[in-house]
Amino acid sequence: MNTLKLVSILILLCGVLSFSGCLGDGGNTLSVYSTGSIYKTSTGTSYMFIDRAGISATSAELQGERLEVGDRILATTTIDFDNQGTQLAQGIYNATIAGVHKFDCKNYTFDNSISSFASDTLPTLYGVEPFLSYRKDDTILTFAYVKHDVENGDPSSLKLVQPKLYNPEAKTDTLFLIYEKGNIKDSKSSDYISFKLPQYPSDTDINVVVRYNAESSNLSTNNGDKTSKLFSITYNRPSTLN
Repeated sequence: MNTLKLVSILILLCGVLSFSGCLGDGGNTLSVYSTGSIYKTSTGTSYMFIDRAGISATSAELQGERLEVGDRILATTTIDFDNQGTQLAQGIYNATIAGVHKFDCKNYTFDNSISSFASDTLPTLYGVEPFLSYRKDDTILTFAYVKHDVENGDPSSLKLVQPKLYNPEAKTDTLFLIYEKGNIKDSKSSDYISFKLPQYPSDTDINVVVRYNAESSNLSTNNGDKTSKLFSITYNRPSTLN
């Protein structure tokens, strides 16, 4: 499985946003460099649901990777719609899937012992569209970020914390994105990360506010306060997905 180690967050973001389709001139193809989630058929064959395209694809290359249901990956997927042959199932296209990079998909953490926000400063944090994804069994929030490399000892870490239980009457929830930089060295590396969100009520507009601290970001909707920046997103999971 290919590794992703990029210093420039701009290069990383351009990869996700490079979405193209070619129609006409005898061609009916799609090529996209995007994040996605792994699922498996009843026979255990892996396929990828592509975030950016909203469709599913599989390939011989994908079967060679050690992937489990729910894994998050970044890959280049090319689909020739005119030459599909025998498909795994309706709606799962045969494709070429190359450069597979697996990245973390973590559960949120509930910790009501945290009374106030405190976090080391991330070099860079970006939300990349679509960064809120309603999957079959959960809802995830995905970021692109730059973290510090660690000289020795414990590595740096990023976690999403719910400091108090969701209030259904207020229809709002505040989460903390907490970074611990560890024993850093001068170099930095880029990656993606997804977090599974709490299970909020379905078919309801819920204002989810995330507090974080980063030197550079495209997420802030206001200046926040002295300890953090803020952004909010509307969560509304259709009950038909449950």
